[in-house]
Amino acid sequence: RIVAVITGVKTCWWIKVNKKAVRLGPLDGATFPHMIYFTYYVDGVEYKGSYCVSYYLKCPNVNDKITVFYDKNDPTKYAVKLYSSWE
Repeated sequence: RIVAVITGVKTCWWIKVNKKAVRLGPLDGATFPHMIYFTYYVDGVEYKGSYCVSYYLKCPNVNDKITVFYDKNDPTKYAVKLYSSWE
C-alpha cells in the first residue's frame, strides 16, 4: 500500500447518467462520472495511473491523496482506495 497524489481530474461528459424519469432539458437530472489521474512512487520510480469515479461518489480534487495498493512484483498493477469505508 502506498499514498498517491491526484494530478488530474476530468469529467466524462460522454457518459451521461439520467437520474430523473422526466426531464425538462438535456441536462436536467443528468450527472457524469469522473476520471482521476494520479502518480505514485515505488522504490524511487514514478508510476502513473487512472481510475473512473462513479457518478454517485464525491470526486477528489487535484493534489488530494489517495491510497493505492500495488503488486510488489509488478508495480504497474494497482487497485485504488478512495474512501476509508472500504475497511
